This record gives sequence, structure tokens and C-alpha cells, in this order.
Amino acid sequence: MKYKGYILLAITIVIFSTLEVVTSTLKGIIHPLQLTFVRFFIGGFTLLPFVIAKREKLDKKDWLFFLGLGLLNIFISMGALQLSISLGKASTAAILISSNPIFVMLFSAVILKEKATFDKIACIVLGMVGISLIIYKGNTGGDTAVSLILALLASFTFGLYTVLGKLKSEGVSSISMISISSILGSLFYIPVLLYYKLPLFYIPQTSILKVAYLGVFLSGIAYITYMEALKLLSASKGSMVFFLKPVLASTLAVIFLGESLSLKTAAGMLLVLAGIFINFVRINTKTKNSAEASTNH
Repeated sequence: MKYKGYILLAITIVIFSTLEVVTSTLKGIIHPLQLTFVRFFIGGFTLLPFVIAKREKLDKKDWLFFLGLGLLNIFISMGALQLSISLGKASTAAILISSNPIFVMLFSAVILKEKATFDKIACIVLGMVGISLIIYKGNTGGDTAVSLILALLASFTFGLYTVLGKLKSEGVSSISMISISSILGSLFYIPVLLYYKLPLFYIPQTSILKVAYLGVFLSGIAYITYMEALKLLSASKGSMVFFLKPVLASTLAVIFLGESLSLKTAAGMLLVLAGIFINFVRINTKTKNSAEASTNH
């Protein structure tokens, strides 16, 4: 069952890693907050027919929980991330949001009672060093106190969202949770967009396919595969996949955007992969030992 979880995580991180490549082509065309609203609104409503078909019984507490998840992730976390990028350096914001496994591990210990093992800590340390090498451009300045606080808020709230999502996914389907929380969360953007006099659904014809991809695949399917994977794996181990995001995003940027791959970036990728490898090998060793122990008994 764990291997199914890893396959789902692989699908998740591949789709998540396309975010920077796709959105980089939309700069100056669609406002970041408007794009965040549209993609989650589309993602939520794309999945809604499947939710209706399931005829899952949801009570008032479920709806309130979905509203809280939407507020936490769609509005606060993703909104804070976009504002951090606009007020500071995108590279710093990317490093901090990719550090969310640290917060996942902390929340998992408190809420899910998961232990902070050696392999988890090693993966986090190597992952953070590797991410810093991949993303950090070496130029000083550009960040502000507000941009740093917003990026940390984004990482903190996404970590909490991951743990609460895993907790709730045991009782309701992932598709219902993702669809409804995305729709409800995106609604919080409407007064903000109206205040800044930004059109709610302005999408240039040349960008329709890109926005549709961001909505259906990135804000819909990828979130479902993520939550389904967390059902099979611990929240802290599942979240470690985010350390691979900068690695894959950099690779895709080289392939599709023609960016160069520096020695520093390559070294960072190796460190991230080393952390993931340690985590994976420790898991397999533990599983094998447990199986042998069961056979001997």
C-alpha cells in the first residue's frame, strides 16, 4: 500500500513542479491574486460533479471544516505566498514555502502524535540546504520584513493544512474535501479583487488552456493525489515530497524555458535527492525488518 502512496506522491510533485513554468508565461497578463482565485475556483467546480455523483453524506461540521480548510490554504497560505513574491524576492518565498515539511513534522507530532525520527530530520536538513543552493541567486537585498513574514505564514499555514487534511481525509473522501474547500476558499478572494477593481474572470484567449491546466490539474487533481497519498503514508513523510519540487521545477525550466543549470544548482539537487534517498531507504529497511520479525514469530 505504501508504494501506491509513493506513486500518488510522484504524480503530485510532477504536477506541482509545473507551477513556476506555466505561471512564468502569465506574468503581466493576469494579476497573481486573480490567477489564484480563478485556478482554485475552476479546480473546485471541475471536481464538483464527481462529488455530487458520490452522494456523500456531509453534515454541518464537515462544511464548516471545509470552509476552514479553504480559508487556511486557498486564501491565507496561497494568498500570502503571492503577496510575499510581489513584495520581496521570489527565490526567498520559494525556499520558505518549500520548507513546509518542517511545520508538517511539528504539527504531526502535536496533532497526529507522529515521532520525529532520524530519517525525517536528516531529510529536512539536507532538503533545506539543497533548496537554498538551487534557488538562492546570490544577490543581496530585495526582501522586506513583511515579505519574509508572509512567506513564513504561507509555509506555516500550508503545513497545518496538510496535517488537518490528513486528519479529515480518514472520515470523508478527498475529492469532496478538495472540491468544496477550494470553492469556499476562493470566495474569500472576491471582496479583495473587487476592492482593487480587478476583474474576477478575465482570462485572455491565448491563456485559456494554461489557466485551465492550472485549475483542473494543479489545483484539482494534484491536491487529490496528495491527500490520497497521505492516507497511506504519515503526514510528515508525505510532505517531504515538497523538497523535490525545486529540483523538478529547475529541470522543467531548463527543458521548456531554456534556462541554464549551474554547478551550484546541480549540487543542491544532489543534496535534496540524498535526503529523499535516506528517508526512502530507512522506510524500506524498517518495513523489511518488520516483515522478517513477523515471519519469525
